[in-house]
Amino acid sequence: MPVTPRSTKQSGLASLACTECRKHHLKCDAHKPSCSRCLQNGEFCQYLPSRRGGRRKARESSRRPPSSSHPDPVNVSMPPASTLLTGPRPTEYQSILIPPVARPDQPNTPDSTSPHRVPDSASIPAGQVPWPVIAPRNELNQQRLASSMDPWFHDDRFLRLFYENFHVAHPIIVPHDAYQDRQYPEFLQLVVNFVGSHYVPSSPNQQYRDKVIAELTCNPARSPCMVQAWLIYAIAIYARGEWQEAQNAFSHSVELALELGMNRREFATSVQPESSIEAESMRRTWWELYITDILLAAPFKGTTFLCSTMAPEVGLPCEESAYTGTGEIPAPRKILDFKRRIFAPEETVFSSFSYRIEATTILCRALVLNKLRDYHRDHLQAVENALVSWVNHLPPKKLDIVDSYGNIDEMMFQAHITIAYATMLLHLPRSDLQPVLSQADDHFWPVATRSLASTLNRPIHSIKATDASRRISDAISLCPNIIKHTPFVIPALALCGMTQLATAIKHTQECFDHHYNRVTLILGCLKSTKRIWNLADTAYNHLRISAADGLSDSMERWSTEPLRKFFPTDLTPSSTERSQQPTRPSSAISEGQDMLFPPIVPAFVDPTCYNDSFFTSIPDFDIT
Repeated sequence: MPVTPRSTKQSGLASLACTECRKHHLKCDAHKPSCSRCLQNGEFCQYLPSRRGGRRKARESSRRPPSSSHPDPVNVSMPPASTLLTGPRPTEYQSILIPPVARPDQPNTPDSTSPHRVPDSASIPAGQVPWPVIAPRNELNQQRLASSMDPWFHDDRFLRLFYENFHVAHPIIVPHDAYQDRQYPEFLQLVVNFVGSHYVPSSPNQQYRDKVIAELTCNPARSPCMVQAWLIYAIAIYARGEWQEAQNAFSHSVELALELGMNRREFATSVQPESSIEAESMRRTWWELYITDILLAAPFKGTTFLCSTMAPEVGLPCEESAYTGTGEIPAPRKILDFKRRIFAPEETVFSSFSYRIEATTILCRALVLNKLRDYHRDHLQAVENALVSWVNHLPPKKLDIVDSYGNIDEMMFQAHITIAYATMLLHLPRSDLQPVLSQADDHFWPVATRSLASTLNRPIHSIKATDASRRISDAISLCPNIIKHTPFVIPALALCGMTQLATAIKHTQECFDHHYNRVTLILGCLKSTKRIWNLADTAYNHLRISAADGLSDSMERWSTEPLRKFFPTDLTPSSTERSQQPTRPSSAISEGQDMLFPPIVPAFVDPTCYNDSFFTSIPDFDIT
């Protein structure tokens, strides 16, 4: 393959070969973002900047903006990026630390007038997280220049994979067709590429993560784009299994959103007209903050919520087809209208995003109830009524998550999974399945207080929890590609597998196949997902080890039984009966119509545990 090095007369530099071709002493065609050899072999292709002479410093200085247009702030030392997100999650917003603004009556001293001063750690009250320190402008420009020179920063695959996978589950920024016209700031583009890089096997995720956190913590922007960047980054870090970092990053996003007033109805219209894509993006960003706040708290079994206590002023998002289409965005509907739909004389259909919001609200109620030390049994029954009512009030077109063409309504998929997840969290602590697999350090198994007031007995709670796990596995069997869904489905899958495992241990051997197949389904989904997100690896190993310990004896007995147990002896013809049967012509045998074995009887099908039609109103998912 001929070598086609690129060179410029201005600098005299030439990119002769990538790092992989240099390492193997091979010729390189120097194509970007990936040379032909690395593209063919699936290698990570990277071009290092030249180190010849002192020319590179001259090129960097020529790209910097003049100091007159961007004056440098006070030269302060920048702490490591890893220490900026280690503070505790704030619980109240009255104590948010905002950089001070100089007033005329204050003396002109660096400590009082510098908007970028470093707050004294001794003066910061406990439980508060200061805003990140702003790095000097020249240092920030050097970091941005290094990012722009990185070939991975300009890889179009990351943007495409972000929209094909992550954006479908969290559609807060503008659709793909409007992304280039929107001209998002560099820090948000870097976050988008960082998330998309997880879907490329050979991408340097950790290096990209360091660049993202350095850009987010050093950038002084306080805009809705920064809120979106912190939010997307928090969800991605959560999926990577970095729990505390995800909570801290999410706290930064919420703090900035409240400072900007994104929780107000008029905020979206103040940015753009109400029917614009940008205004719809602002509304979706706030509601995504609301949903993420609750889903982040679920594995930690906490009750400190940052957004759910706010008055729901923001208009509801529209349907995904309207958001991604070419038509005009409809006027947003109010949350009060959504609640009044129950009493309307005619059925009114809202967007799938709206039903997802309500499902997450019910999940929040279940989480709070599990943390109460003392409650009346009517409180438990109220949450149970909300779970059942949510399903009964769904329009017929919102009951199915897959249409006849195989298209998945991701928002309704998440809504159904959330309701089933909330049902398991509500009933498992009060069931007789709790002692089977309960572990103190398990993030996925729910824990309730000692007060277990209930109008139902423990076996009924077990049935309801097992039925909810069955609905999750049924939904996953229709769309098992978990990387296309939100990472927040991983804890629900782990709890689904643990519930089926506990039920298999509790029940008799007659329905072992039924529960074993569902555990196998969940393990397979988690196994494929852990290649992308580390959170799935933790859930997979926990479920795999528990299943190996709990089902080993049952599997041994099940595998040693002969297959003839599925064929009753009274249906197997004797030698006399076989001799009396008429002989069919050879043509029938050639056409595959001769049955060498008796017909498969219903006993061969995995038996179910009970008639669950009494305990659920959700029909089986149907794609037709």
